[in-house]
Amino acid sequence: MSNFDYLFKPIVLVTGFGPFLNHPVNASWEAVKLMNKDEIEKKHNIELVQLEIPVTYENVDEFVPAIWKTHTPKLMIHVGVSSIANNITIETQAHRKGYQRLDYFDKCPANHVCPAEGAIRIHTKLDAEKICNDFNDGNPPKDTSAVISKDAGRYLCEYIYYTSLSMDNTRTIFVHVPDTNVYSSEQTARALERILDLCYEQINAMDSAKEIADKLKSTSLKSNNEI
Repeated sequence: MSNFDYLFKPIVLVTGFGPFLNHPVNASWEAVKLMNKDEIEKKHNIELVQLEIPVTYENVDEFVPAIWKTHTPKLMIHVGVSSIANNITIETQAHRKGYQRLDYFDKCPANHVCPAEGAIRIHTKLDAEKICNDFNDGNPPKDTSAVISKDAGRYLCEYIYYTSLSMDNTRTIFVHVPDTNVYSSEQTARALERILDLCYEQINAMDSAKEIADKLKSTSLKSNNEI
């Protein structure tokens, strides 16, 4: 790590969506903005950035790559509301094609395809099942539980997920949250804080493993050069 790297704390970025259709108040952003920024930053020695994203394909296309470029987040958590969810739902994958539902401005992406470059389907490399199990087994926030999903809905939620997965699928996760008639915004905020903890723990473990592997590789190359 260079001296320059020490000048800045790692950034964790959490996004929620703005109003749309039957959700004039979007439960995702209501929860994201209630996450305890000061406590999270102190706990993990990070900078937490909370952003509201308009429910349009064009805004995702414009803002999400720019967010990655500007902030280079160590962890990206996208959050969206699901009217059918009764739990915190951790999404495992996103697809490039099939976006036929109209956004807030009654638009769809050209040819119903996300313009981000990548495979037809991209999985997160975070261990979503472990995050889910640890959430449920490790004293979850009051009256909340988590489940795994392989279908993010082919709408803005899956669209933004695919876009970020195409940028870096080792540091990206998407979480669907229920509407406020299932969990209060405060309950959901506490649940998101727990998921952030679990994701950040995984990323730190992966980074440590990579650092050890790089050191071993460097030592091996040095030894071979000295023979």
